[in-house]
Amino acid sequence: MTIAIPTHNRADCLRELLSGLADQVKDEPRVELIISDNASPDGTAAVIEDFVSRGLPVRYIRNVQNIGADANFLQCFEQARGKYVWLFSDDDFIVPGGIAKLLKYFEAADYDLVSLNSYPLEDTLTSRESIARDDAIEISDPVDYAKQVHVFFTFISGNVINKETVLATGSKPFSELVGTSLIQLGWTYTALNGFSRGLYIREKLIGVRLNNTGGYRLFQVFGTTLVAITRTWLNAEPLRQIVINGALQRFWPLMLFEYKKSASSFTDQSKAQTTLTPLFSNNPRYWLFVYPMAVLPYHLAAGWLLVIRVINRLDKAAGYATLAWGVRNMGS
Repeated sequence: MTIAIPTHNRADCLRELLSGLADQVKDEPRVELIISDNASPDGTAAVIEDFVSRGLPVRYIRNVQNIGADANFLQCFEQARGKYVWLFSDDDFIVPGGIAKLLKYFEAADYDLVSLNSYPLEDTLTSRESIARDDAIEISDPVDYAKQVHVFFTFISGNVINKETVLATGSKPFSELVGTSLIQLGWTYTALNGFSRGLYIREKLIGVRLNNTGGYRLFQVFGTTLVAITRTWLNAEPLRQIVINGALQRFWPLMLFEYKKSASSFTDQSKAQTTLTPLFSNNPRYWLFVYPMAVLPYHLAAGWLLVIRVINRLDKAAGYATLAWGVRNMGS
């Protein structure tokens, strides 16, 4: 397995991540660790040198100039030598014992995709010990797998890709997605196109910093761009529908509420409507889950968000019936 960490100008976050990784990979020959440094002007190089001096096996790639986040992600994927590639964000965290647990799963069976659950990190780094009991489900139907992951195929740290599946399935050049801020969907969707078996790990092995979703490009990236890539890179229409449904039902309501909460006036209300309505107006989930969050006043939106959360919990308990409502079977 290759753990590939693209990084830029986040020396402190990288130090915290490597502190949690060091004991897990130092004497583990089955793991290749790559750090691709996008010409960081801070102390990133010194942080890596310090860990290397203490015995951490790292293949350190330092770009002469900043080539952009997408190109750096692509470099990580192309440079990875492992059968499984785990592209991991430099500001996330792997719980103690998490890597050993992954390796145990990989020894038991072959998977095309592995998706992991996560918990939110607070302002200071906190970790949860990995529990001894395994909590994962194998899935052989790509539609059932997509229902578990849906829009979170975009979550870089949450998806481990079988590179052999990607190469065997074949795709358009991933470089076509440079500049989209979602280049990882190229190889993730390719693995899903060639899917025969996946693993969804319900145990929370990853700590994630919140409110790190792309800033002012959020509407473009998780609206227009996500729809375009999903429609052109995923082969099966049912899979496309589930990803889009997940964005509408589980991503956008909370994101729009966070915008309301962080601003004295919701200046992005018009952008939400002008960007998202043309994309999703034919999907009833947009009018139920997204549009009210854009137009309602803050306190009413807070109440509606609670309703949405209840619906989503019930939906999960029912096997994602609402998320998959109207989605045709793969064979139809």
